[in-house]
Amino acid sequence: MNRPLDPVQCKNSLFFLFGRHRDQYGFQKATQWITLETCHEFERFYQPILDRRRARWQQLLDEHNGSLLDRCLQVRRYIRKGVPYQLRGQVWLHYSGAQSKMDANPGVYDKFLKRAQELGDTNEFADLIERDLHRTYPDNIQFSQTALAKTSGAASTTSPATPSPAKSANTTTTTTPPAIDVLRRVLCTFSVYCPSIGYCQSLNYLVGMLLLFMKEEEAFWCLVTTVHNILPAGVYDVTMEGTSIDQTVLMMLVHERMPQFWNKLTPKSFWEAEQDGVSMPTITLVTSHWFLTLFINILPTESVLRVWDCFF
Repeated sequence: MNRPLDPVQCKNSLFFLFGRHRDQYGFQKATQWITLETCHEFERFYQPILDRRRARWQQLLDEHNGSLLDRCLQVRRYIRKGVPYQLRGQVWLHYSGAQSKMDANPGVYDKFLKRAQELGDTNEFADLIERDLHRTYPDNIQFSQTALAKTSGAASTTSPATPSPAKSANTTTTTTPPAIDVLRRVLCTFSVYCPSIGYCQSLNYLVGMLLLFMKEEEAFWCLVTTVHNILPAGVYDVTMEGTSIDQTVLMMLVHERMPQFWNKLTPKSFWEAEQDGVSMPTITLVTSHWFLTLFINILPTESVLRVWDCFF
């Protein structure tokens, strides 16, 4: 089945257009909290570390004929020190178990994608997904309209425009960046594949991040594995019970490891607050977002990716 250009393949031309103001993942470097010069200063410090880690990982792969090792202490140590961005997609896919799941289910993604395309706008989650698409990383060159405007002229000379009247799961338009079209397809396919969840806000951020490092079907199976096998059950369903479990564990750790901080949050002990079910610190209204997005938009991009290295 033909696919539009995968986001992974868009990077080089877009980075050429936007240059030193963006990181290697396509995000703007400067924010309201950090200047561009501070980012460059950090890069000068951090780049030798990245180069050293890449050389170590390459040596590891060379010693094993290009294959990733099974889980072991050496792999754990290498992952905790950081996975080179060139290998992240491969490493996440392998160690999460998504690669095995994908290999065991050939053709399943295309089958559910076709079903999502047939449903189109009658998919009960289509409208929710559509509303969140352009909220996904608007400052990233692969998801931004700015990048599309810069590259559309060159792209139109190599392939004819084939606009579609409806933005359903099979939409590939000249008015949205290719990454948005891929994101739409993965989310709509997942909503059909897993109707008990369908779609929940923040899944767009998870898939968007995965698409920076892997192809469309790989991102789909990595999402399935994350939701069904890694995270607690019920994180993204209507009950959000899994998120409540994560919150409870976090608050218990704060109570045990940071008692002075806990006492500033609430006069009750953790066990009293947990027992009555309504006295957890109000800070949980903020921390719930941490678990839904796996720290995206909470930590700096590089820190998020280091967390995800360990997560998978």
